[in-house]
Amino acid sequence: MSADTQRHPDRHRSSRALLGIATTVLALSGCGLRLDTPPPQAPTPDEAESLRQDAAAATARLLGTTERTDGAGPASEVLTRITRDAEAQLAALGGVWQAWPDGAPEGVTPPEPAATAPAEDPDVTDVLDLLTASAADAREAATTAPTADLAALLGSVAIARGEAAQDLAEVADAEPPESEAAPLTLRVLRQRGVDGPTVQVLDQARFAYETVAARTTGSSREDAEDRARELQSLVDGAIRLGAPDSRLEAYQLPGPDEEAGLSANQAAAVRAETLLAEHWLFSLGRAESDVRSGLLAAAADSVDRIELWGAALPALPGLPPES
Repeated sequence: MSADTQRHPDRHRSSRALLGIATTVLALSGCGLRLDTPPPQAPTPDEAESLRQDAAAATARLLGTTERTDGAGPASEVLTRITRDAEAQLAALGGVWQAWPDGAPEGVTPPEPAATAPAEDPDVTDVLDLLTASAADAREAATTAPTADLAALLGSVAIARGEAAQDLAEVADAEPPESEAAPLTLRVLRQRGVDGPTVQVLDQARFAYETVAARTTGSSREDAEDRARELQSLVDGAIRLGAPDSRLEAYQLPGPDEEAGLSANQAAAVRAETLLAEHWLFSLGRAESDVRSGLLAAAADSVDRIELWGAALPALPGLPPES
């Protein structure tokens, strides 16, 4: 026996005991037994997930309600479009999350499920109420969303619901909700921050409207001239505030869009407003909450103009088609 062993006999007995315990645990683990393992818990959602889940649940409730609503004539057509758009919006939002959809493990209490039940015996008024409420909720969520992509998605959903509410109210001869759309102001632009891409997207829209004004007459020409002056004022203001002058001498304009039923003038205006709406929505991520409201209003204003120029709106206006 070595001197070290004589001096520390307990250390070797402890090591043998620990080895025996470890061997036993491994053996039990191999048999499928788990020692002192706490029951599984549903994950706690962060702010982004809470906002996404709320929007998805509201969309599921809207979808279930429109599918059960009978409408006649033009109202039926609008309800069909709202249903189709809600399906696309729900998919973009990632669906409604549910903990253990096939049943919670034994001894585990699942979290309260999201409220997705449709309205009972719904009519057009119920759909209109849901559109208005969910538009307001999505708009509020877009002003606080922690990521740029989520803010843009929620903003697009809010705009789509607002437009759908206006369309449904018109065909149902109901009181339309108050529009949240408003042209961009120089104050909001200054608060957002000016840069070269913003100057160029404003200037290309100015160029498109000046071209449309030169090609048309009557009220269409007056409307195009007014919009061109408004955009020119924003371009000039951005440059005065220090933005680099990224303007081009000319911009390529689209020709007629036969598939969408748009003339060259309509297509030019629609393209200009589409780029503006996209730019304002994706600017949300760089802006404070109070500034986001003005950017959302500007995006909604561009979407309004897209529809006025005769284009059908996608399910998620202001987002690129691949979003």
